[in-house]
Amino acid sequence: MFRGSASYIANHRGTLVVYHIPGELLAWEGFPGLMDDIALTWLLGMKIVLVAGCRHQIDIRLEDEEDGEHRLGGKVMMSSIRVTDEETLRVVKEEAGFVRFEIERRLAKSLRLHGGLVKGSESLIGNVVSGNFYSAQPFGVLDGIDYCWTGFPRKVEIERIRQVHETNDIVLLTSLGVSPSGEIFNVNSEFLAATVAGSLSASKIIYFNVHGTIHPKGFALVDLDENAPHQEMLRAPGSMETLIKVGYSMVALEKGVKRAHILAPENGALVQELYTRDGCGTLISRDIYEGIRRADVNDVSGIYDLIDPLVRAGTLVERPKSQLEKEALSYYVYTRDGLVVATGQLKRFEGGFAEIGCLVVSKDYRRGGRGDAMLGYLERLALQCGAKKVFVLSTQTMEWFVERGFKEVPVESLPPSRQALYNTKRKSKIYMKEINGDRDLDAAELWWSNR
Repeated sequence: MFRGSASYIANHRGTLVVYHIPGELLAWEGFPGLMDDIALTWLLGMKIVLVAGCRHQIDIRLEDEEDGEHRLGGKVMMSSIRVTDEETLRVVKEEAGFVRFEIERRLAKSLRLHGGLVKGSESLIGNVVSGNFYSAQPFGVLDGIDYCWTGFPRKVEIERIRQVHETNDIVLLTSLGVSPSGEIFNVNSEFLAATVAGSLSASKIIYFNVHGTIHPKGFALVDLDENAPHQEMLRAPGSMETLIKVGYSMVALEKGVKRAHILAPENGALVQELYTRDGCGTLISRDIYEGIRRADVNDVSGIYDLIDPLVRAGTLVERPKSQLEKEALSYYVYTRDGLVVATGQLKRFEGGFAEIGCLVVSKDYRRGGRGDAMLGYLERLALQCGAKKVFVLSTQTMEWFVERGFKEVPVESLPPSRQALYNTKRKSKIYMKEINGDRDLDAAELWWSNR
């Protein structure tokens, strides 16, 4: 298992992750184990920001208030946003403090258990640091309702948080934000987590959800495209809470976070999600393939102009415009302001094989990961078409494909119909790669996106 996790450990080392911890987890029997898992990710080199919510504790306190049902203060009005009057703010202060110190207490113990002490020293090399790392401003009045002391993040103190991470410490934030004028506001913790993750350009944001993942009945996990949430979520237990977390995950992605996870806080689930191929949660990723589409005859000139320099250099086989027109639908293009800046071709063969060819990126866009995005896009298309293996033929760019999991194979490894078309005079080398599922492709994308 450790050998299989090595690439994930290397990929995540030095990256920044934001964990959102809802208040109800503190009373959950697996809470100590979750803190142990978070401490383990710290030990493996991840920079961590914790955002602690206390909605659960506030709800319990307000339900105990005799007049709780007769006043607007404390009511959740929309999108998990609560009206915070002075009495509710007092409760929020008390419960936010309680949650903060409970997390600090338990996580400090976990850090110690996971080697957070330098040998021969009593000082921790990793501490939990909480403080005023963001400012807040009032939510204001909406639809005639004054939200009083409810607020939202105004500015995240990016450099201060980075300074904490430079000393190998963990940052802990609560839902209490202070304005520049000294007022205290109750900030929605899920939105705070998304805002902080975006401001820090976090690699990941992870929402722990006591109601489980998108598929609570043990169905095969499906990666959730940010533009296509599954209707099945609406029928699942705790679906509204799950949908809220999906919504805030999308907010984080829109702010620049690469990936969001919704994860049940079960024993070992966090480690499995981050450091194994199969994972155990729901992964929502940004559309890294935005701008890629199937080509048509109108793209032929753009494709021809893109590949022509490589054809003249002998790197690519000549493809006249007439051939490109006939095969246009097998090509895919990446466009920028109407200009074709990358292209690739996908051909299907018998026996579960697919060939990726003519993978070209304009020299002006080669540092933007366009080639990797096009390769990943074509691999996913091949997988959807039932292919188990993809192969490429190359005379010049062999190392690039080897770095991305392709292995050199003999001509005999090609499907028979492709063997018949092999040009023995050109003597292209053949590289092949097995594609077993989306999680394998996710792992590959994680590797090149962190380079």
